[in-house]
Amino acid sequence: MIEKTQFLLEIGTEEIPAGYIPGALDFLKREISTRLEKGYLLFGPIRTAGTPRRLMLHISDLDSRQPDREIEILGPPKAVAFDENGKPTKAAEGFARKNNATLEDIEIKATERGDYLYISKVVKGLPATQILAEMLPDIMEAIPFRKTMKWGSEKVRFARPVRWIVAICGNEIVPFSYGSVRSDRITYGHRFASPGPITLESASYELYLGRLKEAKCIVDVRERRQILKEDAQEKARQADGLVLEDQELEELNTFLTEFPWATCGSFSRDFLALPDAVLITCMKEHQKYFAVQDSSGALKPNFIAINNTPSKRPDIVKKGHERVLGARLSDADFFFKEDTKKRLEDFVSELSGMVFHKGLGSLLDKVERIQRLSEFIAHVIGYRETQIVKRAAYLCKADLCTEMVGEFPTLQGVMGKEYALISGEDQTVALAIEEHYLPTRSGGPLPETMPGIILSIADKMDTITATFALGLKPSGTQDPYALRRQALGIVNILIEREIDLSLLELTDETIRCLMEFLPEAPSKLKGEVIDFFKKRFRNELIARRIDYDVVDAAIGASFDSVYDCYQRALALKAVRQRPEFQDISIAFKRVMNILKGFEGGNPRSQFFETEEEKVLYEAFLQVKENIAPMLADDETGRSPGAERYQDALILLLSLKPHIDRFFDNVMVMVEDRTQRHNRLSLLWVISRLFLKIGDLSCIVTEG
Repeated sequence: MIEKTQFLLEIGTEEIPAGYIPGALDFLKREISTRLEKGYLLFGPIRTAGTPRRLMLHISDLDSRQPDREIEILGPPKAVAFDENGKPTKAAEGFARKNNATLEDIEIKATERGDYLYISKVVKGLPATQILAEMLPDIMEAIPFRKTMKWGSEKVRFARPVRWIVAICGNEIVPFSYGSVRSDRITYGHRFASPGPITLESASYELYLGRLKEAKCIVDVRERRQILKEDAQEKARQADGLVLEDQELEELNTFLTEFPWATCGSFSRDFLALPDAVLITCMKEHQKYFAVQDSSGALKPNFIAINNTPSKRPDIVKKGHERVLGARLSDADFFFKEDTKKRLEDFVSELSGMVFHKGLGSLLDKVERIQRLSEFIAHVIGYRETQIVKRAAYLCKADLCTEMVGEFPTLQGVMGKEYALISGEDQTVALAIEEHYLPTRSGGPLPETMPGIILSIADKMDTITATFALGLKPSGTQDPYALRRQALGIVNILIEREIDLSLLELTDETIRCLMEFLPEAPSKLKGEVIDFFKKRFRNELIARRIDYDVVDAAIGASFDSVYDCYQRALALKAVRQRPEFQDISIAFKRVMNILKGFEGGNPRSQFFETEEEKVLYEAFLQVKENIAPMLADDETGRSPGAERYQDALILLLSLKPHIDRFFDNVMVMVEDRTQRHNRLSLLWVISRLFLKIGDLSCIVTEG
């Protein structure tokens, strides 16, 4: 029985950027579990934690050593290892000598390639400390930080200089080095509140957390976040307010601190005249402060700052925060007043001096393309308020020329809406200006209004197609223009807002809009753009728990309207649960294999020779007639939808017994060309009916 132990790793550093820490901890957990499994070491729960100055990993119930393993070492072929008299050759002797064995230890093993020599050997398990010591330097070096650095005379790299390493297995130090830093059992507490060394006698998780907490360092991320939230809310309550919830800001401050301590400050009420978005952005982006609101949701002239060190002079700390924020808000107030001296439309002409991309004209040129595309989309989907769409498209990028957006780029669109309303624009126009940037992140909010939806699709489609035309496609993890996010945004808008829009037609129109700048657009451009959307669509549906082969079946039948393809995937997913679905999928694969190279045709009933052909054809005609209304567009011109596709697919499944009898009793590939063509034509028209919903040959079947 192998004894169990614990393992503790702490990498102590200079302050690591907050955004680096969660990914690094996830990597450590994945990588060490993978390597331990490969090293034949069983283990229990793995926990990670971190602060700006440390990355920690703890493993419970770790095997203290590898188990002994019996392995087989394959040697040379028997024919080479023994001569015609059965005496061992030098090959056999060398094999035995290499593996510290005798000729008597060698056995013969029959393999697919013939008889080979082999030796059965017991490999003694190594201690966990030795295995860990070998793997940990490689794991540290492999952590995928966005940027790494060297320091001093070190040859290794890390996000920030490594100052200490704790590596303890049970009560023993796991001996290894990273650069000039050797592993030990000594850690350090808070840099200012408790900077002295702390010796850890063992790898106990509770011991580690307790000692660090005594040294003013809350290592556990969830505990630190909870302390931060409760302290912030308490300080806000003391000012008769509530903290404006912001999970992103919570996480950021959690990883910026080791011992969070909240301060509630205030600013002049005069600044409340600024739009809420400006106040919140000033506090969040520049200072990492939380905004404070009253019970009705209105902003109060207060903020919550999260400090990393408790102070004996909180009033001085508070005044320091207030002074810095006051200067920021004064700047924002100046920008706002300068911007509102002009109407929003007055900024549009300035877009001509801002380059969208070399070879693609200015941002004003892009606005003109967005206008054309937006009008096209509105016409195709039957939205009649084209003047609103056209006006919103004309103004959608104007705020990029304002002082406020120049200082706070994340306010693009938001300030466009605010300045549009101040300029007297229609509220629907103003809202569309803000919404056309949505979604700004994966899983983020989608535009709600139809003008906002149309502008969002047009803007993103222009960017994707134009960038592809220049050959700047995403590759690997590199996507500097966020094209994947923008394509996924279009996919989710079309699905969630139920927009039945042809991607093929939209791509054609987008390319036409670009022809002024790209008169020789690549011939493969359209196909590349559609394939790009196809991949984003496939990944999205798999993320929505639709089996990959079901998604492939829907795409394989047709990929033009994203909304329609999604509805067919939902129908296929639902009907897949029926017992006859697997058998009809197997039969469909057989049909598609037989039809390879066949260009299609219509069967003629006068050429049917067998009863099975006649019955199958009659059943097909009946199903085709009954299915037609199910597959017809609705009164708005939109595709049938998942329920009607599901009903149609269930009706198609009724052809299964007739198809089975056809294959059991009819030879398709007969010598007679007329008969062969007629039977292939019968299968072809049946396959076309199925392909209105999905290509069942993509379905993975059992057996």
